[in-house]
Amino acid sequence: MDIAERISDHFAAFGTDQVRAAEIYADSAVLEYVQSGERIRGRANIIASRQAYPGPKTAFEIRRSGGTAELQVVELTLHIEGDVPHPMVAVLEFREGLCVEERLYIAEPWESPAYRAPWVEPLA
Repeated sequence: MDIAERISDHFAAFGTDQVRAAEIYADSAVLEYVQSGERIRGRANIIASRQAYPGPKTAFEIRRSGGTAELQVVELTLHIEGDVPHPMVAVLEFREGLCVEERLYIAEPWESPAYRAPWVEPLA
């Protein structure tokens, strides 16, 4: 499985099978939620924290992904059941084919300002 397939499988499994989603990580991987200032160390802790999630169903839609064998940047949309979609970026660092660090940036959507309307087209 190449790196693009591994990333796709990671985000596809995320909301339903945290063990499968974590196959991308090295045992000593570090996960950072940038906006909340949280860091989780170790694949086992990443799995446990995600399995403990008490909220509504989530799913990810990959918009695009690219980079090198050592660094991948993934643009996503986070879909949380009953909520508006959240734009997101994941930065994944790899060593020997496994993710050693993942940083997640989750953005809150906002209304576009009227002053830009003459030049804007919706993203869809």
